[in-house]
Amino acid sequence: MAVQQFLRFQCHEFDAHFHMVRDGLKPYYGLDRTRKDHDWKNAGKPTATFEIDGETWHACLDFDDQPIVPWEDPSYRLNSAYLYRIYFVCDDGTYDDERADRSKRVKGGTVTIRPRWPNMKKRDDETGQVSKVQGYMDLGVPYLDAQVQASNVDFERYPDLLAEAAAAFDVPRRYFDEFAESSNIKDAAVYARVVSDESGPIYAPDGPLARIHSLLEGDRSGYRKHVEDNRDRPGDMVTTVVDGDRARKLIRGHRLGKEIKHYYMKDPDTYDEDEFGSHPKLEVAFQTSVTDETVYWDREDDELDRQDLRRELEETLANVLEWAGFDVTGGDRYFEDEYFDPDDREQRTLKLVDCPLPEIESEQEAAVMRLWGDMNPSGRAVTETLLSDGGEVSPADAAEKTGYCYDTVLRVVDRLEGVVRHTYGQLEIESDYVAEALIKRVRSSAEQFTREIGSATMQVAEDAQGIASDALDAWRTRYDAGIEQNREDCRLLLKPRLSATDRDHAREIAREAYRAVCERFSSHHGVHIKIELADGSIVRWRDLSQVFLSAPDHDEIGKSRRRRCSRRQQLDEERSELEQFRADRRRATR
Repeated sequence: MAVQQFLRFQCHEFDAHFHMVRDGLKPYYGLDRTRKDHDWKNAGKPTATFEIDGETWHACLDFDDQPIVPWEDPSYRLNSAYLYRIYFVCDDGTYDDERADRSKRVKGGTVTIRPRWPNMKKRDDETGQVSKVQGYMDLGVPYLDAQVQASNVDFERYPDLLAEAAAAFDVPRRYFDEFAESSNIKDAAVYARVVSDESGPIYAPDGPLARIHSLLEGDRSGYRKHVEDNRDRPGDMVTTVVDGDRARKLIRGHRLGKEIKHYYMKDPDTYDEDEFGSHPKLEVAFQTSVTDETVYWDREDDELDRQDLRRELEETLANVLEWAGFDVTGGDRYFEDEYFDPDDREQRTLKLVDCPLPEIESEQEAAVMRLWGDMNPSGRAVTETLLSDGGEVSPADAAEKTGYCYDTVLRVVDRLEGVVRHTYGQLEIESDYVAEALIKRVRSSAEQFTREIGSATMQVAEDAQGIASDALDAWRTRYDAGIEQNREDCRLLLKPRLSATDRDHAREIAREAYRAVCERFSSHHGVHIKIELADGSIVRWRDLSQVFLSAPDHDEIGKSRRRRCSRRQQLDEERSELEQFRADRRRATR
């Protein structure tokens, strides 16, 4: 968990239901009175303007019939049950000067206000048949459901916008100062806009979006979605979805399903390179369809609410950016638009984790090696059936295809835990990565497979000896530092934003960085650091071990550390050569 100055991500899409229970249907009666008092025929739809937080907003009121049977309770004073809509749009640089209901509402949206009461009924217009209304939340008391659907507004501002928009049409603000615990969020997203020439590592075949899909998605059961549309331009629309269970594998403690999406606006080629429309967004959006839990607006118990939602969205966005080599504290790889500012940063707490995807890959590789080597003929037969079959395979289908009895197939499935998943009466390979790894082994000769198992086992054993430490995160927090990855001139560029008083102070900062880097990566190779001094000058070390050379008191310590890092670097290079050798051999056997 890091507490530092992070890039301020922009809130984008939002969809929530606010329930007003305290005053029953009083605010609804207020809207009905406004409708009755207005001259719709001669004046058109009612419009209004209001101010909030120094911004001017334009609003428009409209209504629609509903097939809802008016409430039979004596307290209900109306012969109708209209649905009301308040359109609102901010008068800013994207405003198109249209009436709010006709505007594109780039920053703005719609409030849909519906009356609710116990045991609601509806009437079919054609048959006149009356039936119970399905799909609404029956709270046992009358209340108002205000659904807000909007974009480019900070999530925390919606209650005030809702109250001000209603007040613009003579409904008192006091009705909107308290929401029932049942108020909930259906959609929310945050984004960062990145420079088009820099965003390739995000959507690349070996980038985080592709690897999330390949390693975490089962190959048959559940909801599965990964889209790569590069027809018009590279990365035009690349999106992947993780459900609530798999979200935990990406970042421990997360519970919400999400869509992670790299995409361009429509027709980006019509914009100049210095306009934001020619540069893509990386967005993380909450997905209710792949989340088992409800996200409420505000809860005091253990239920998820907007604070949990925002934290998960921002942590996912920050981590995906970092896994792709971006500095999550800002920098020139981001592009400014009307609402997103790469120089706008705020102090907050976000959980940054080392990319878990290689770790997951190692776990699945280990499972494949362990189980394939121990498989008996029945196990290999079931596995090959799952690899070759393109549809859903039940245990009974597997028994028929392989010739083994049903009980034998079930015992095989139990032995193949970690490679084969058994859910809802269907069998499937655990993930695309496992499927590909198994296909290689099915097609390999016994001798080739034995050699591959040996080298892969060595790799897994070496990975297990890696040093895990929070030293680098602590250094980043202390010096408010950003890290830029995958540059042409270095593997990592460390950029502390805390200015050093002089060169000696900068050297101390760099020494701490050296220790933290060596603890995290077992080597300082390819890591540079750039530090600004109080006088505005810049010092940069392209070899972190050099920061010890002019410090006599630390000379022997520095030499010792450099010897250890040199040995670690040598081991890393040997490991790299082993990986390249294995890769060359695999290509040769295809």
